[in-house]
Amino acid sequence: MPDILAPAHPLRRLAVCIDDYGLHAGIDEASVRLARAGRISAVSVMSEGPTWPDSAAALRQAVQTHPVDVGLHLNLTEPLPGVAGEPLQRVVLRAGLRGFNARALRQRIDGQLDRFEAGWGAGPDHVDGHQHVHQLPQVRAVLLGALEARYPDASRRPWLRASRAPLGAGLPLRRKADVISWLGAAELQRAAQQRGWSSNGYLLGVYGFDTDAPGYRALLQRWFALAQDGDLLMCHPACHAPADDVIGAARQVEWAVWQSDTLPGDLARAGVEVTALRSVLAGRSSSAASGGAHSVAPARQS
Repeated sequence: MPDILAPAHPLRRLAVCIDDYGLHAGIDEASVRLARAGRISAVSVMSEGPTWPDSAAALRQAVQTHPVDVGLHLNLTEPLPGVAGEPLQRVVLRAGLRGFNARALRQRIDGQLDRFEAGWGAGPDHVDGHQHVHQLPQVRAVLLGALEARYPDASRRPWLRASRAPLGAGLPLRRKADVISWLGAAELQRAAQQRGWSSNGYLLGVYGFDTDAPGYRALLQRWFALAQDGDLLMCHPACHAPADDVIGAARQVEWAVWQSDTLPGDLARAGVEVTALRSVLAGRSSSAASGGAHSVAPARQS
């Protein structure tokens, strides 16, 4: 009798990252529980968030049992206690026109890194951006400058999230994924490679936050089928959410699927293994040292 869990594709390692840790307790709880269960491999911390750094201890304990990358989720748009927000459209326009005060932007980035390190006790394993702001023109240049000044040792540098949409038919919400890519994903990945910074391959997980649990499970199955080795899937689960969380309902739908009994079978059938990206990149670095592949994830064309 054939194995019903036999993968249809060769085994591929996929980084699965929960965004917005520190924004509220429901996200923090879901992240900790899924990290303990080995169902995610990365957590992105909004270090200006109201539950950080108090929530750092629970996350630190959770990641002792499974390899999980913990990094900074750079925020320029979300209003938080003591932090003014700015609409994404305005941030995109200002960045495109190089309208940010570069010194003030650098201070904002350094401040979030300082707050992350103070809570975590170490530098981030990776850096990405809330609503993908880290890839925008001007922002990416200032960010890379801040990271190079802070982490000069190439062996201890965080990896950077590339937000490029994969090629091929079947990608859910192709238009939205492509818009995110067009806002600077290829340019960030190219600049990172030129300066010796690692990144994931493609980004999966873009959708409209507008489906139920069966619908979200179907999306995951499509993303798993599209995933290539070293890609990243972002997600936003929460065990519960306050009324002012604009995607709170979607977060709880995602939580229902990520903690479900059906998830391991969906991963197995797709031939996907949830893996910390730092492990993937370390293997590539070892291969490069012995004459194999380059240590930086290639900037695949889209």
